[in-house]
Amino acid sequence: MTRKLLLGTTAMCAVVALSQPAAAQVEVTVGGFMYQWFGWGDNEDTAPGATNLQDVNQFNDSEIIFSFEGLTDNGLTFGGQVQLEGFANADTGGTAGGTVGTGGTGTGDVIDESYLYLSGDFGRVLLGSENSAGYLMQVASPNVGLAINSGSNTAFIVDPTGGSLFRSPMGSTYIEAALDNDSEKITYFTPRFNGFQFGASYAPELVQDDTAQQTRTGTYVNGVTLGANYTGEFDGIGISVAGGFFFAEQGSGFANVANVAGVDTTDDFYGASAGITVSYMGFEAGFSYANVWSGVIDTAAATSTEGQGFDAGIAYTTGALSFSINGYYGEEENDYNVGGDDTYLAIQGSVRYELGQGIAVAGSLGYADFEGENAGSADDNAGIYLAGGVLVDF
Repeated sequence: MTRKLLLGTTAMCAVVALSQPAAAQVEVTVGGFMYQWFGWGDNEDTAPGATNLQDVNQFNDSEIIFSFEGLTDNGLTFGGQVQLEGFANADTGGTAGGTVGTGGTGTGDVIDESYLYLSGDFGRVLLGSENSAGYLMQVASPNVGLAINSGSNTAFIVDPTGGSLFRSPMGSTYIEAALDNDSEKITYFTPRFNGFQFGASYAPELVQDDTAQQTRTGTYVNGVTLGANYTGEFDGIGISVAGGFFFAEQGSGFANVANVAGVDTTDDFYGASAGITVSYMGFEAGFSYANVWSGVIDTAAATSTEGQGFDAGIAYTTGALSFSINGYYGEEENDYNVGGDDTYLAIQGSVRYELGQGIAVAGSLGYADFEGENAGSADDNAGIYLAGGVLVDF
């Protein structure tokens, strides 16, 4: 009787144990970065927004990143991040309607990316607000100073063109479908096989911080991004190559508008990017390219983000000291009722010194030139700038 009872109790405990979820220990960490720049810019032209400027400015880019990760009893790794922006005018970039914020308004998003992931032998699945696979897998030229690939130098030389420098090829080879800025999406990354990795993202609605069903009228939906890259080393030569494809479906309410630029105002969004870096004995050189051949249409403003951009640079590191020279050229259709393109050209030299683990000082000397597509100089500006920064990663 006692033996039968013990066997029954043991069996019942086994069933209960199997019915319980796999236990996991979760580790929570706090990290992030703070980059503070202080510099001078000489804006040459008298375009609106570039007149009577204060010559000296301060630029801040910072985030506090809350991360957690755990391992289940069945070998799955799970985790996530919540990223807290460190300055008020963050994330005033592209929206689903195709408008582009100018920053400095204090209307930014306090929480940037916020997502969960699950990984194992199958790869990694990510769910939430994060950049797409094509964006995350892109590579570009090395730069040890102020970012000119994404236009951080506009803190010192004003862009009066109205073109898109954020996640659009006029100002960046790190592009997103329909100027997407961390919309809610699902992403899958394969394991890395012999240096190769592939990824794909799907975003139902290209609206940042969206949790409600969105109207399709006047917006871009069903964003699909594909990415791939390769990393390897041959006889001491390191190489990284990447490519991405970006698509978004144009919703309803876009009119077929005749225009001098020949832009199809009722087409879906299509774009692609590619990049390569090569490193050897302290030297690293890189090149990247992005092209949007069917851009975001804003019929109210008569604009399109069709365009292309090129990024190139070389860097050298010896001990705690590093140097880089970078260049960027981008162009965008912008006003499709005006012939020609808005253009952005930047050339910059930088130096950086590592003071210790996670902290460095840097300096950048550069030139930026913005040429608007309109006749005259009302949307033109150019100038040189000199900036120094303290860069902390923690």
